[in-house]
Amino acid sequence: MPSAADKGGCAPIAEPVASPDRRFGERVRLGVLTEEISPELGDEVVELTGRGEHRRRLLPARAVVYFVLALCLFSSSDSAGPPGYRSVLRTLTEKLRDLPGLGAQRLPTSSALTWARQRLGSKPLQALFERRCGTLASTATAGAFAFGLRLVAWDGTALDVPDTPANAARFGFTGKDSVNQSGHPQVRLMALTECGTRALVDAAFDSVAPFSEHKLARRLLASLRPCMLLADRSFSGYELWGLARSTGAHLAWRIKRNLVFVPLRVCPTAPTCRPEGDHPARTGEGGPAAPSPPRPKDIWCASLSTP
Repeated sequence: MPSAADKGGCAPIAEPVASPDRRFGERVRLGVLTEEISPELGDEVVELTGRGEHRRRLLPARAVVYFVLALCLFSSSDSAGPPGYRSVLRTLTEKLRDLPGLGAQRLPTSSALTWARQRLGSKPLQALFERRCGTLASTATAGAFAFGLRLVAWDGTALDVPDTPANAARFGFTGKDSVNQSGHPQVRLMALTECGTRALVDAAFDSVAPFSEHKLARRLLASLRPCMLLADRSFSGYELWGLARSTGAHLAWRIKRNLVFVPLRVCPTAPTCRPEGDHPARTGEGGPAAPSPPRPKDIWCASLSTP
């Protein structure tokens, strides 16, 4: 069990104790990334979400924000496995602990860092993301614009979370019918990214088993703009296309080679018509599959605009 000192988030500090404005934790930064995530911004999101500390600690809330970000930056620094909490904090504060006037500073224990993360919670990180996400490219950025439109794309992945019964029940596993094929429970991350800069415009998380990339993509539609061209693959489907197009954004979606949109009749205002739905006919070694007879309400016209 963590000691009372650990739970409070402070490890013993060797004498002489630094003055409050020169504590070791007040100096924690993220190197060159501090230009984008300044101490003032860290203090702002902590204050906004009500996660500020009630007493002076070795690691103030803003330093814990930097620590959590560092856990992501240094997650693969050890090829044998992810580094521990103290290893990450040691890397983050390597040049700080022996600064003149600060005294000999000792790192907090792993349990103290765990309590610090729990006190901070996720809301300051969410607020920080909302303030820093967005497009970055200028018209001179290579690969960021096409036809005068800003290029964006959807990108999805699955992330491991600690293997606990609660996480397994909440997030599930990668595999058919939620059968564990991933080793750890996972969350699915879906992001709207800017091409050319890889900047995140928006992101959504949820359980990996019931939420596909198609479902999470719907949560990102509000971030699309008429000045954007969403270019992506494997998102074919009338419903999702219509939702994305209703935002005013321009769309260019590739489909797999074995998905055949079979023309039903020629429309006066569009090149082709095909049945409504997310499942075009598939082709294999036996040739194209015969399309099912369409019902009148299932027919829609797809118009192609020219530059």
